This record gives sequence, structure tokens and C-alpha cells, in this order.
Amino acid sequence: MSTCERCGAHFECGMADGARGPCWCTGLPALPPAAYVRQQDGEARCFCPACLQTLLDMQADTCRPDK
Repeated sequence: MSTCERCGAHFECGMADGARGPCWCTGLPALPPAAYVRQQDGEARCFCPACLQTLLDMQADTCRPDK
């Protein structure tokens, strides 16, 4: 199990947790690299499905021309 860097929820990360198929997140658009949390060890960490969707929605809102 992985832990979401944003909310602390536990979830399965296909890459970190050794799933046999692609991770669930590969079906979603990628966030810009700056959006990923970097830890002291320099490694990027994953977000749970709910937090990743929230971050994608926030990104889409800031990219809308009427904003």
C-alpha cells in the first residue's frame, strides 16, 4: 500500500506496490512535474485517486480562458 502525500489516505500504486498491470493513474492526464510533492530524498510521491482528480480539476479550472 502507498500513502497519499496530500491527504494521507492509503491506496494501491501500480508502480510502487508491484501491480502486474499498469497503474490506475495511467488513464488520467499527467500533472505538470512541479505539482508532484518532492520529499527530502528527492523522490516524487503519488496521490490517491481522489486527490489526483482534485488536482486535475484545479489545473483545468486555472487553464480555462474565462478565469
